Amino acid sequence: MRSRAVAKDDLAVSEVIGVVMLLAMVITMMGGVFLMLTPYVNDFQDNTAWANANGIAERLDERIDIVASASADTGIKTTVPSGSSSITPITGIETWVVAADLTDQDVITVTYINKSSFSIFAHNESASSATIWTKSGEETISFEPSEEEVVIEHNLSVVSMYILTVYDDDNTPIHRQAKISISGLMISTKVQTGEHSIALVNDARYDKFSNEPWTISETPDINIEELFDGTMRASLSIRDVGVAGRIPDGKNAVYDIRSAGPISLFSGDAWNFRFNFESTLGPTITPQMNEAWLTDYTLHRASDTLDQHRGISPWLRSSGSDGMTIDGGNSMIDLEIDLQLVEVSE
Repeated sequence: MRSRAVAKDDLAVSEVIGVVMLLAMVITMMGGVFLMLTPYVNDFQDNTAWANANGIAERLDERIDIVASASADTGIKTTVPSGSSSITPITGIETWVVAADLTDQDVITVTYINKSSFSIFAHNESASSATIWTKSGEETISFEPSEEEVVIEHNLSVVSMYILTVYDDDNTPIHRQAKISISGLMISTKVQTGEHSIALVNDARYDKFSNEPWTISETPDINIEELFDGTMRASLSIRDVGVAGRIPDGKNAVYDIRSAGPISLFSGDAWNFRFNFESTLGPTITPQMNEAWLTDYTLHRASDTLDQHRGISPWLRSSGSDGMTIDGGNSMIDLEIDLQLVEVSE
């Protein structure tokens, strides 16, 4: 009887050891599977977060695009599922300066001196007054036509935005220059390698991953085409997206997107058109944009066929550091430029 009891005890111990070993094998296999699947799970989570951020960017960009060209105080509300991403304003991230003569009778150069003065030089001495418009007010300065530069002083805030129009003796506009500092929206999403950022600025899109430079996904909406009579036509919308109050947040944040009304900067024939672009989003954006705009010009220059080039070219230096123009600034173009002011709030 005693031997039988010992045998049963040994058998019970063996069964316990077997179960323990089986559990250890299962746990080891599960751990191995988990270790093998972890990178794929992380990639899946990153792809899901990126897809969500991309969807937010597309939704906001589409809604802003609809409202931007609408009349003042027109807007829409939209719900954005932003649970895994944060949306923040980016202020004064780009600066555009656009200028052109409105007649072929004179060539006007307007120079920003400081926050309270400009200089105006009219080659044919036709300039006699100037009006400066800002969001906070407007001021008109009269002066005597001169063969030299005329310095005008004002009491307006022109650091971020102004529209300066020069007139002749008949009060006919002969030149216009505008400087617009524009803002946009930043969509940030946490990923395994750090953070993925999407910047929506002036109907363009820029992307950046941690430890990588900004890249241009979509360029600003500037269109250039040749009309049937050989005239070059250029159209550009400069869009400023401001934020009133705080940005909505939460899994289903409701955004109120409202237009402050488009402002026409140029509409019709223009001469000596030039524009400057500068981005402070990252050090690579401005040179990347200049290179993209001058691609055709550079190819024609390399092949010694600049006489066949129609489109964007440098205003002075070939690098584009002095600005851009069309057809070398030597011909009349059909120019359409609008300033679109959009406000986002809760």
